[in-house]
Amino acid sequence: MYVELRRHRGLGQRGQLNPQNEDLLWLPRSAVVAALSSLDAYVHAVLDDRIPQALIGNPIPDALCDAMASIIPIKNASSFREAIPIISSANVHTELTTRLGEQTLSFLSYQAPKKILSAYDMIGHPSIFVPVSATWPGPRRTPDDIKRTLANYVKRRNQIAHEGDRRASGVVRHMRPMYANDCASFVENLVSRLNRIVYGP
Repeated sequence: MYVELRRHRGLGQRGQLNPQNEDLLWLPRSAVVAALSSLDAYVHAVLDDRIPQALIGNPIPDALCDAMASIIPIKNASSFREAIPIISSANVHTELTTRLGEQTLSFLSYQAPKKILSAYDMIGHPSIFVPVSATWPGPRRTPDDIKRTLANYVKRRNQIAHEGDRRASGVVRHMRPMYANDCASFVENLVSRLNRIVYGP
């Protein structure tokens, strides 16, 4: 869309925009926000799908046990009565997953590296960036490199979404259209590897 609008305005495909046309740069900014939102949606979908499986594992991951303990604390007769319909359900693993999603997970954002680490820890894949790194092509492929790159994209996404991409002085930060392409490509590579680790090739 960015390229087509440049063409429509007679600006050519490349080159710096004059102030009258800098509004076009909100398209790549919105692409950065959309790319990180798609990562968040993907991780939520994986948790919804895999938590029931993790609950029948032996052992159940500690991180998942901690999460479940927070949603069905049985400390007295009243909390036991509240828990009985869930723990006696024929589909107890699905019921527990649904409750965890409604009470906790739906309020969390899975974009930042620490959040993604905690998500995959719950489904039995601790230190998820280590196997991701093992199949990442090119330079800057260590787990720390990948986490750092992701954290930078998340920071920029937050600056766009929450600050209108403006500095403290009120000046809008510069955005290269290629940055949005790089961000989308990075997210696609990350999701592809996460998917392979959990679901196989």
